Amino acid sequence: MKWIDKYSFKNNPFLLAFVISLVGSLPLGYLNVIGLQILVEQGHVAIVSFIFGIIAIEFFVLKIVSFAANWLVNQKKLLLAIDVFTILFFLSIALYFMSNINNNESFSVSQLQFAKYPFLLGVVLNGLNAIQWPYWSGIYIYIFRTNSLKTTKKANYIFIIGALIGTGLGMLLFAYTGHYILVENNIEITQYLNPAFALLFLILTSIQIVKMFIHQNKIVKERNTTRL
Repeated sequence: MKWIDKYSFKNNPFLLAFVISLVGSLPLGYLNVIGLQILVEQGHVAIVSFIFGIIAIEFFVLKIVSFAANWLVNQKKLLLAIDVFTILFFLSIALYFMSNINNNESFSVSQLQFAKYPFLLGVVLNGLNAIQWPYWSGIYIYIFRTNSLKTTKKANYIFIIGALIGTGLGMLLFAYTGHYILVENNIEITQYLNPAFALLFLILTSIQIVKMFIHQNKIVKERNTTRL
């Protein structure tokens, strides 16, 4: 996050949040991949509705985290539980898709219970995205400690609005860029979803395991330093 220091956004909380959220929402992730399939299968209105469901939960998370960031990052056992839950969540989904790789029928969003209600689907999926709590807590603590964001209600509300718009725009860019690539190359997305999702969630699981071990090693070193 050194780029935050390099490009000062102190007087522009909207732009600060927008850039952070846009950059964070563009990488390949399961919400983006599902959003792409919703666009392909259900169209423009459905993807917008899905994204509104995503940012509805993000608004809830940001409101709480903005007041409780310092408390949350100091709850070592809670953060460990979040890490473990995220790993098990990603791994269980990866195993599900791995078990269906050889099936003739590929995964489709329409198979999900809430598929007819994209907004509700976005709410449920992002509600299960536990990793966003420590992620946004770390962001808030960093920008507060570096004075990149003023600690006023007005600045925080503007920051939250910028974050929500950044997330929405980032997901739309991913979905429509992916849709354009699929259409231009006549690629049938459903043919590759089972192995693609299996690989994606295995990668996400591995990344989360590495991050958990790094975090736990950091805690151990801090304890040893304190004892000395």
